[in-house]
Amino acid sequence: MTRRVFAILALSLSVAVVSAGPSRYGFSDRIERHLFPEVTTGPDNPSWSPDGTWIAFSMQGDIWKIPSKGGEAVALTHGPAYYFEPAWSPDGKSIAFTMDTDGNLDVGVVSSDGGVVTRLTDAREVDLEPAWSRDSQDLFFVSARGGRGFDIFKLHVADRAVTPVVSDPGDQTQPAVSPDGLTLAYVSPVQGKLGTGGIWTRPLAGGPPTLVHYEESEYRMRPHWTPDGKAFLYDSDDMGSNDVAIVPATGGNPFVITNDPMGEFSPAPSPDGASFAFVSNRTGPMTLEIAPIGGGPLGSWRHLAIGPRRAAVPTGLVHATVVDAYGAPMPARIEVKASDGRAYAPDGGFARVIAVSETHYFHATSAFDLDVPAGPLAIEALRGFEYRPATTTVDVKPGATANVTLTLRRLVDAPAMGWYGGDTHAHDLHQGRFGLTHRTLFDESLAEDLHLTNVLIHMDGTRIMGRWADLTGKPDPLSTPTHIMQFAEEFRGSLGHIGMIGIKTYVLPLTGGENNTAYAQVASDVPYLDGARAQGGLAGYMHPYTRASQNPAAPNPAQWDGSLIPVDVALGKGDFYDVESLYSDELGSAEMYYRLLNCGFRLPATGGTDNFPDVWRDPPPGTDRTYAKVSGPLSVASWLAAVKAGHTFGTTGPLIFLTVNGREPGDELQLGASAPTEVTVKVTVSSIAPVDKLEIIVNGVVGPPIPIANTPTYEGTVSVPAGGWVAARVVGPPSKHIADSYAFAQTTPVYVVRNGKTFVSQDDARFLAGVVDAIWARTMRSPWRSDAERAAFKAQIDQAKAVYVRLAGGLPGS
Repeated sequence: MTRRVFAILALSLSVAVVSAGPSRYGFSDRIERHLFPEVTTGPDNPSWSPDGTWIAFSMQGDIWKIPSKGGEAVALTHGPAYYFEPAWSPDGKSIAFTMDTDGNLDVGVVSSDGGVVTRLTDAREVDLEPAWSRDSQDLFFVSARGGRGFDIFKLHVADRAVTPVVSDPGDQTQPAVSPDGLTLAYVSPVQGKLGTGGIWTRPLAGGPPTLVHYEESEYRMRPHWTPDGKAFLYDSDDMGSNDVAIVPATGGNPFVITNDPMGEFSPAPSPDGASFAFVSNRTGPMTLEIAPIGGGPLGSWRHLAIGPRRAAVPTGLVHATVVDAYGAPMPARIEVKASDGRAYAPDGGFARVIAVSETHYFHATSAFDLDVPAGPLAIEALRGFEYRPATTTVDVKPGATANVTLTLRRLVDAPAMGWYGGDTHAHDLHQGRFGLTHRTLFDESLAEDLHLTNVLIHMDGTRIMGRWADLTGKPDPLSTPTHIMQFAEEFRGSLGHIGMIGIKTYVLPLTGGENNTAYAQVASDVPYLDGARAQGGLAGYMHPYTRASQNPAAPNPAQWDGSLIPVDVALGKGDFYDVESLYSDELGSAEMYYRLLNCGFRLPATGGTDNFPDVWRDPPPGTDRTYAKVSGPLSVASWLAAVKAGHTFGTTGPLIFLTVNGREPGDELQLGASAPTEVTVKVTVSSIAPVDKLEIIVNGVVGPPIPIANTPTYEGTVSVPAGGWVAARVVGPPSKHIADSYAFAQTTPVYVVRNGKTFVSQDDARFLAGVVDAIWARTMRSPWRSDAERAAFKAQIDQAKAVYVRLAGGLPGS
């Protein structure tokens, strides 16, 4: 997909350009999915009333409060805006919050008894994370209005005057005012360290900051002063799961006080200092818990149930069921819009957003219940790319239950033709706040009708993303004969990422080119590409390129120096190439794909999403997927064999079936010297989203667009006088039914061999030789651990360069 924002990590020459995710607010995906507040189906961000009798929290897009000893939960806000991050004023009269309205994040306030919401900020830059001064006259908040990332500002509530408070390099977030009102705590980067920063303090009257505590964090710390001002409660990931920890305000060794295998977040000390509230994801969605200030195991927690509830507007219940054409229950992705314009998800569900279209969704196994504002409710059910979306509208009556059934009918039955859709690049845990289990993960894939989900365990910074023990080389026990989930590995190097699927053991280390670690040097992909093959698996290229040539008439080889793919392919390595991926641009990736094919390399076209299924602001697995034509019953081995043979196409949504003289993608068509120069191309396209055009590609030359909106089947001829390859692709506009940026599908070619000779484009070979030179120019000053390591890497560069020089018939000018 085309990235709207790019986050450049220019830490050294060994660090590649990392593209950011689809952006609603104009920031990287990491910021938008981890720093920014999220819509949750359970309680989040608890905040005590000053007298300790109430706890405010956010849930389902509103601010609620509940007696701290338990009882009825009362909503203080209602749509159409979403409300998050409540902060109870020290005088007890008001609750400030972050609000999402008009496509932006702002700070607002409401009476602690509910009522009219007052929007306090309306700058075009995002404002969030409000924290009160001790006299309840000012709000400290985080904003991008400084133009250099996130800084901390102070807003005087009476006249809305805003003044800067902390404007250091990097992002300053999560402000908290000391009990005596004299010191501000916040989170800010620590030079030379990974993560989003440590806990700092700064006198509000002026003075230098003091680093209290550092650990590799991901916008999760949210420090809160204890009432005596002597310590901070904060969220720690040092033990491999998010836990509440306590550290002295003057610095020192922290203690973890909620050591549970799942995650605990957003600790808030009670006003008397005897206990603290927090949220836990041990059951999946957030639950509200209270524990003694000294912490303790699960048995010492007091669960605060959120029910009964008193909403701010009349509500009703919707009971919905999704079925197939025969009436059998069917898992699906669900999108709803209520009468207030907001999206809702069932209690206990996982509310998520496809950021590229700002579409809210959740997954359902079949039946689900929704408590929503009275009035018309629009519901849509989707299931992958082979079923037509089903939509309906129901009129929700106050206090009543409405029953609705959505029927999903097939657009095409690809498995009946031997084609099975899978994802080469899904993920598991990635620091999201939802308590993702194997069951939840599998149910996501089932609802998306993914027949093979390759879940890649990887490393982000120095932290493992996933569960070490999941990589067994066997399908997960939840798998069925038609829908398989199997864990695999991703190597995240500074010059591209390698996916290893169908493997039994890890190829280590999991990372390379990571500054401030023992693996800061550039790493070769070859051990990973070879390591997967040695185990009987496949290794391929994830999210290859983020953009097409800036000047197609005179492409610059240096633009393509961020990936080792041209080196690896020249060395005979690599089993597949994800033309479609959320974290790359399909047209840009296709441009390099065609150049590699034009040098005689046979590389299957595939698709892999690179989604994070426990993160709320991310698309589902199978957003980008690979269709492989399997011989015999579906299994991991048969699907991988089909990919290896190139019987594939990659897609963001459209299904495209190609034959050339009756041959299918990955096949070879041998023609004699006297055979006709023209071959017959047949293409059939089916798509749940609009598509504009079909294009036939011959030896890298994209043919004239063929309109297919009303004629999904095409038959014609193309000329291949010198042999080479013939492939097809389909392109369409953005669509709410496409979770990537636009509709796109690319087949693997049918390879045409005329008179026994392989077609090679000398121009493309020369260009790729230049790309290899550019890669070495980028990496030659990497912090190599030894001269031998540098020499070994350079030898691979030289070997790849020699391949392209040979294919070009010599250097440029030959």
